[in-house]
Amino acid sequence: MAGVPTVADMFPMYAEYAIDLGVDVAAIFLLAYALYFRRHRRADLLLAYIALNIGIFVAVSLLSTARVDIALGFGLFAILSIIRLRSSAVTQQEVAYYFVALVTGLVNGLNLDDRRLVVLINLLLLVTMLVVDSRRLRERARRMDVTLDVVHADDTALVADLERRLGGRVLHHEVNDVDYVRQTMVVDVRYRVGSGPARPSPDERRLEVTLDVIHADDAALVADLERRLGGRVLHHRVKDIDYVRDIMVVDVRYQAGLRLVESGLDERDLAVRS
Repeated sequence: MAGVPTVADMFPMYAEYAIDLGVDVAAIFLLAYALYFRRHRRADLLLAYIALNIGIFVAVSLLSTARVDIALGFGLFAILSIIRLRSSAVTQQEVAYYFVALVTGLVNGLNLDDRRLVVLINLLLLVTMLVVDSRRLRERARRMDVTLDVVHADDTALVADLERRLGGRVLHHEVNDVDYVRQTMVVDVRYRVGSGPARPSPDERRLEVTLDVIHADDAALVADLERRLGGRVLHHRVKDIDYVRDIMVVDVRYQAGLRLVESGLDERDLAVRS
């Protein structure tokens, strides 16, 4: 029948489609499995990247074949670009893989005449992810939100505490939240991992000290605590003041240097008498 394409007429079109599909499958395999899964080991996102890529490729290929208005194609891309993987938390690294998987499916499904350009674009995207997500580059700096169980007023003490806990060198830090009621603070930290794991300081202690004198001056209070405890005060908080009995109760975190000046002191409730 006239006007009906034969199999011989349609074979070149199917062959072109098969070649484009083969390029796309090879690209998404290298991206999702060779680069992402072997480094980050998340099978759920491996499936998500492959399904997204193949879906984009098929949708764009059909739009190109049917000669649908280009506005519909851009609308589809805009809808897919705002999809969020809400099943679990997704890092910025995984969002980058998500975007590259989307772009490769779009480029390979456009049915461009210059196939060498398509292959070069795929290689560019893959090489970029290979370099940017390399272990050497990732290990240079890490980011972490750290919730500390102590409030540091001194920036130097804060950095020293973070480096001790994280086992690395702090490159940048920013305090996001301070809670004086629960004595906690949240810090956004960029740090470089050191050679050894983080180890708690063996000589850091916490005591509740009852003093038989009331200090109105904070510096005098710290000096008195350090003299009595034989160590450096890292943090202190006045919990109670009794002007009738002339005593004050202080919660102290300190780094022990010399041994305590008094023997037989209970570390849970230390009553110091002068």
